[in-house]
Amino acid sequence: MVMITQSAAAELKTIIEAESRSKQTNCGLRVCVAGMDDHGVRYGLELDEIDDDVDVVIDLGEIKMLIDQKIAPSLQNIVIDFMETCDERGFVISNPSLCCRCG
Repeated sequence: MVMITQSAAAELKTIIEAESRSKQTNCGLRVCVAGMDDHGVRYGLELDEIDDDVDVVIDLGEIKMLIDQKIAPSLQNIVIDFMETCDERGFVISNPSLCCRCG
């Protein structure tokens, strides 16, 4: 199961409301594997249209999360958080089953 923290959900709602594409009923937040580096798997987030043929859609209330069926099993335990510090601001995606934090 994909988990999203309250701070990440609040930030995503703000972004989605600001995007004109968010008014489309078939739009959601796509979670993808963006590659590998020295720290492990790198994940990506983007607003995208739902493709019923290839997407697993997770309804998180006001946010629909989209994951390609091929990679969905490997993303079952991810946690999406939003962090804001003096130096950085952004989403952090971690996968406890991989024992590393990636963003």
